Amino acid sequence: MTALYTLLPFILRKDLGASMLQISLFLMLRPVLPLFSFYWSHRLAGKRKGLVSYLLTSWVLAYLPMLLLPVFGNYSFLLLAAASYQIFSKAATPAVIEILRRKVPKASRDTWFSLCQILSFLVGAALALTIGRLLDTGEGAWRWLLSGAALLALTSTWLQRRISLPDVESAPQAEETDWAKPWKESLRLIRSDRDFAHFQWAFMIGGSALMMMAPALAAFYADRLEISHTDLSVARLIFMALGVAVSSLLWRRGLHRDAIHPMTALVLLGFGLFPLMVLFSSLGLGMLNAAFFLYGIAQAGSHLLWNLSGTVFAQEQDCSSPFTSTNLCMIGIRGVIAPLLGGCLCEWIGPVPMLLLGSAIACGGAWYVWAHRPLPQASTSVR
Repeated sequence: MTALYTLLPFILRKDLGASMLQISLFLMLRPVLPLFSFYWSHRLAGKRKGLVSYLLTSWVLAYLPMLLLPVFGNYSFLLLAAASYQIFSKAATPAVIEILRRKVPKASRDTWFSLCQILSFLVGAALALTIGRLLDTGEGAWRWLLSGAALLALTSTWLQRRISLPDVESAPQAEETDWAKPWKESLRLIRSDRDFAHFQWAFMIGGSALMMMAPALAAFYADRLEISHTDLSVARLIFMALGVAVSSLLWRRGLHRDAIHPMTALVLLGFGLFPLMVLFSSLGLGMLNAAFFLYGIAQAGSHLLWNLSGTVFAQEQDCSSPFTSTNLCMIGIRGVIAPLLGGCLCEWIGPVPMLLLGSAIACGGAWYVWAHRPLPQASTSVR
């Protein structure tokens, strides 16, 4: 599902002739809707029971609407199905990370996560040629492929139901009525932990750059390069997967609190170089493949840092969910502005200048993170 979903902006442009506004609205779903996931996942904080049921419910709600795409395959229903997928797939993340924290020893936790990440990307790479050729058979093929992927994803609930956790009672909690409480908790975490705040600013800069460039990338692939679905599938699913596979375990070796900021700077630098290489793809598809290989390396570090940062910053605290929920909150905040702004700018100045601007922001973010990184001895965690 993830592999297909990443191709949808290109499919919208190439197959449905979507406008920059439509593509921008679609791209806004991914970062904005985690704000709703934020409230759902905040209820996990401090709980000992219910993690598996949260995970199962989120999983079913994420994939169920996708099953109806062959029947209701227009842009409006795709937007609705994608919205459900984005809300509840992200809502499941804190439960997954908390289960990982409780089931897997700390020493091997990041190793297991890296191996699972490599496996997921390699599965997408193995299917890349098949997916690309099926998409090239007709504009309606993507509907059936997404529906089939959703059905396959739903079969995994059988395995999820078998997850067992220690039977420990939750502490009594008052009924949640204050809608501002999750925001207050996230603000408290950012204010009280300088390292965590710096990490969030870093991802705010890099994430905003990527979101702003996304509409321009879809337009550049479809209008300037005029590549096929197979070409993009090979570049994005195979070469990006190779970048993830060769670098994931290397990123894992450096994952600890003092190194998280230098690693973030390297991730942002990779994101900044990616659009520059894409611009040279007009010279040949080899450059596009190389660009996605580099993007895979940066994405491997980004996935590892974003998903496991909660366990790193929580350290020995009772629960990592508030940190992971704050990550969701910050994605939503930048997602309200960045994709739509990027789409409007792309319509005004064109995809090439937009990609250059996004590159400058990401590279500038890498410099900021490195120049202002907290020194190990200066870390001030006041929780």
